Amino acid sequence: MSGVAPLATRLLDRCLGCGATELRALPLRYEFRGRFPLVECRRCGLRFLSAQPRGAALAELYSSGYFERDFRCGRSAAGYYSEDAFRAENEGLLDTFDALLPAARGAGAARRRRLLEVGCAGGWLLQRAAGRGWEPQGVELSADAVAHARSLGLAVFEGDLADARFPDGAFDLVYMGDVLEHVPDCRATLDEVARVLAPGGHLYLRGPITTHSLARRFALAAYGAAGATIVLREPPYHLWEFRPGPLRDLCTRAGLEVVRMTQSKIPPGSPHGEKSALQRLALAAIDAVNLPLTRAFNVAGDRIVLVARRP
Repeated sequence: MSGVAPLATRLLDRCLGCGATELRALPLRYEFRGRFPLVECRRCGLRFLSAQPRGAALAELYSSGYFERDFRCGRSAAGYYSEDAFRAENEGLLDTFDALLPAARGAGAARRRRLLEVGCAGGWLLQRAAGRGWEPQGVELSADAVAHARSLGLAVFEGDLADARFPDGAFDLVYMGDVLEHVPDCRATLDEVARVLAPGGHLYLRGPITTHSLARRFALAAYGAAGATIVLREPPYHLWEFRPGPLRDLCTRAGLEVVRMTQSKIPPGSPHGEKSALQRLALAAIDAVNLPLTRAFNVAGDRIVLVARRP
């Protein structure tokens, strides 16, 4: 990245999840127009980058190129703007939403179910939700993605959730898919989600829990013991590295009741990022053990679905 200005950053000297100031350095950092080290809160276990892109620098990371190449950490075989590539996935999500909140019938059917997608990207899910009888609304940081969603006739706010200033209890279901790890303040975002949910409404959240997997645990332990650091030479998209326990605690602090948490493991395949042949072989071997372990016991996954309810 020679000749490109460093990203504007903010430094975190406390945990935004619980407020504690005792942080432990972990042997991992991103290097991309600056250095972004990973730390862990000694009190609540939340992991996050102690230096984070801020303001316009953060928004800059989510230009159209992100949705073409780096969407879902570069693991998607298709760019986001290919509607057909995500149709089956979106229909499956809506089946799940319908089960959580069935459409009203009879005299109570006048009000449509209200869906908010935080980080709605180009709006494909919201478009299909409208066809299912939902009243959809979106929030999205990327100007390029917002323009696409609005071209579909969708109501999408450009910016973050707090700036949208939705009324209290405005939505029956809030969906966040691969989003919470990207926001500047995960605690404040979940507080806002709880506020805009109607009583009895649900949060459906899914995303990565990468450092919870066996391979990343072993790598962090090995590098730490050797006094070395894992260096990821890629944009610091993930400001927060969640694990199930700290993620549950964040929801509970926001006043949400966690209904279920389901872990999954990405099957062995082409590993993300630059790795040597030996590293790829070791990763494949560990993943071959990790996959059935996660499926059988709901542990050591690298992705999670969390469903929570506002009492």
